[in-house]
Formats: sequence, C-alpha cells, structure tokens
Amino acid sequence: MSQTIMKAQTPNKVILGVILSILTYGLFAQAFLNIAPEVQATYSTTSRSIINLSVSLTSLITGIFMVAAGNIADKIGYTKITYIGIFLSIIGSIIIILPFHTSFLIIGRIVQGFSAAMIMPATISIFNNIFEGEQRRKALSYWSLGAFGGTGLASLFAGTMATFVAWQWIFIVSIVLSIIALFLLKNIKDVQDKNRGPIEFDFAGLSIFVVMIGAISIFITQGEVLGWGSLTSILLIAVFVIGLIVFVIVEQRKHAPFLDLTLFSNKAFLGTVVTNFLLNTAVGSLALFNIYTQQGLGMTAFSAGLITIPYILTMLIAIKIGEKSIAKLGPKPALVSAPLLLAAGLIMLSLTFLGSTAYIVSSLIGFGFFGIGIGLFATPALDTAVSTTPKNKVGVASAIFKMASTLGGAFGIAIIVAVYSALSNTVSVAAAGSAAFIVNVVLLIAAFVFALVVIPKVSVKDK
Repeated sequence: MSQTIMKAQTPNKVILGVILSILTYGLFAQAFLNIAPEVQATYSTTSRSIINLSVSLTSLITGIFMVAAGNIADKIGYTKITYIGIFLSIIGSIIIILPFHTSFLIIGRIVQGFSAAMIMPATISIFNNIFEGEQRRKALSYWSLGAFGGTGLASLFAGTMATFVAWQWIFIVSIVLSIIALFLLKNIKDVQDKNRGPIEFDFAGLSIFVVMIGAISIFITQGEVLGWGSLTSILLIAVFVIGLIVFVIVEQRKHAPFLDLTLFSNKAFLGTVVTNFLLNTAVGSLALFNIYTQQGLGMTAFSAGLITIPYILTMLIAIKIGEKSIAKLGPKPALVSAPLLLAAGLIMLSLTFLGSTAYIVSSLIGFGFFGIGIGLFATPALDTAVSTTPKNKVGVASAIFKMASTLGGAFGIAIIVAVYSALSNTVSVAAAGSAAFIVNVVLLIAAFVFALVVIPKVSVKDK
C-alpha cells in the first residue's frame, strides 16, 4: 500500500498544475543553458568558471537532494512536498532577479535546485497514484512533455527574453506560472496511511553522498582553474572514490538507507536509470551549442534558440509514439534506439568546420534527430521506472530516476563545457566545439550498449 492516497476531483486541472510546476525547472531554471554570455555580461567582474558553475549548479543540487525529497514525500505526502517545492521556486527566482552580487546568483540557483528536487519525484508520484494503466501512461507522457519539452523550449524562450527584453524576465514569468500552479493544485489532498511507521532519515548516507558528488563536481567544473593534475585535483578524485566505497558499505547496512540499493537488483530499473543518466549528458551539448554559436559564430541568444525549433517539434511527435510503443513492443526498443538517434544528432552538431550557413542547416537536422531520440525515450523510461517498483517505494524510485536525469545533465554540462573551455585555449573555437560534441557522442554510445545489454526484453505490466 502506498504511503499516501491522492484525492483529486479535477484531474485535468491537476495535469496542468503539475506541468506548470515542473516547467519551473525544465523551462526556467534550465534557461541558463542559453543565457550564460548575458549573465556573464551582468556580472562582468565574475570569472567564466563561476558562471559555468552557476549553469550546472541547479541540476547538481537537484540530483543530490532528489532522493532525500522522494523519501520524505513517501512519508509526509506528495502534495505537501510539491507545494514546498513551488514556494522555493518562487523564492529562488526572486533572489536571482536581484543581480546585486554574484552570491545572489549562486544562492538563487541553489534554492532552485532544492525546489526541483522536491517537485520532480512528488509530481510523478501524484500521477502514479491518481491514474492507472493506459491513463497513467498518458499522464506520464504529459509529465515528460512538461519536463523534456520545457528543456527544449528553454533555449528559444530564454534567447527571446535575453535578446529583446532582459534575461531577468525569464524568472518573473516563472513566478507568475508558479502562482497559477499553486491555484490549480489546491484541490489535491494527501490521505495518510494510518499504518505508516515513524519517519526515518539517513543523514549519514546523505552527508557522504553530498561530499562525494561535490568533490567530483568541483573537479569537473573547476579543474581547468585548479590544474587537472594538481594536488587539489588528485585529492578531489580520491575523496570521490573513497566516498563511493564508503557510501555503498554504509547504505547496505542501513535499515532505512538514503539510497535504497535493493531497487537496483531489478535489471529493468537498473538499466533504465543508468541509460537515463548517460542519455541526459546530452544536455551539455545544448549548453555548448548556445555557447559556441554565440562566441564562435556571433549569433544572438535568440537566433541560436531558433535553430533548436526542430528539437521541440520532433519531440512532441515522438513522445506520443514512445507512449504508444510501450503496449505494442514493450519499452526496450525505444530505450535502445534513443541513444543512437541522439548520437546521430550530435554528430551533425559537431560539423563545426562547415561554413556558417551549412553548419546551421546541419544543426537543424541534428536537432531533429535530437528531439526524436528524447521523445521516444521519455515515457517508456519513466513508465518502466515507476511500474517495476513496489508502490510504497514509488516516490524514492521516481527520485532516483530523476536524480539520474539531473545529475546526467549537470555532469554533461560540466564535462562538455569544460572540454570546450580547455581546448579553446589551444585550438580554434570551432575545433574545440567539434571535439566536445564528439565526447558527448561517446557517452551516448555507452548508453546504447548499456540499454542493449542490461534492460530485459519484457513488456511493462500495468499495476
């Protein structure tokens, strides 16, 4: 039995409210992928490495704390956690639009990270409890549309705001939509399970996880400044490796672990989560594309965003195809083919040696493949993650799945942008961009291999 039972009299309002709430991350918080140069101009005395850190910081915080939020949501209620997350999104946006000092920017991005960590798993669980069977898949496809579609629209929307108004208006709009989301979700009530035990939380596991992920993140984002082979960098790698070993040992001994490792005994869940992590590193190429076209080709944020339109259009179509394919073929065909489609799209983006016009055409085609891959993957992956998990662990399972997404995106941004920044000091920006895109292609090929080998060829059964 699930820890909370959802009651809602107006499912359509719930769906719209959930979509608006998750847009606070996908569309607005992720807007930083497109406006890094504009933010750099606002904070002209701040180093590029700090601005790059602010771009990936929200995804990083979201990934680190999402499992904790999912655990808490399973205990105290999905609606309560969603409300708190929306309020934090409003607060984070207010802090960011006050560009008095870089510290405001960093604090605002951290608050946005905590917000998304709460909203993502809680809203998946809301849908999972309100809907069943085919209706659940449709609802989850809307969730995917909001999450992945928001990220797809972020580039165009952010570019439009930054070019014609001011980048701060991105977060003013976010505040308005967050208030509307609160109104639409006001009729959902959590009915607590009377047999629920006391809330237990693994602070030791969370602490080790934060230190471990923080160390590897600092190494990736600040390695160029620190020196990749410096003593500090070596110590950061050592902290990560030792932390990972200690984390696994500690979690296996916990009665109520921070990260329930038993979920990974399910090969369908394991394969989907790891593939999801590797696939989402492609978010780094979205950030790189915007940086390269603005720095290397002299395009505005708006014109760079226009080139991503095929991504949005093809994804909208592919999400419905992915949803329908589950019942007919099972989830595996979509999960295996998606990384290859994304890799094909990034190869088209890597052709930076072409002239400006030819490269734009190549990029338009590439983003078409990109959207198809993301769209096919979205619903089958999410449905597999929640439908192969015991109902009383859906919150934490959803959190692990989305943690994989956000950490994959954060590490993708950090790695791909770091490669580009490091190489652009010694070679042309075109060559640096091409090499960084190819690094991402290698990660996507790894995703394809993992999905092919690990994910079982079975249909997902309705609960």
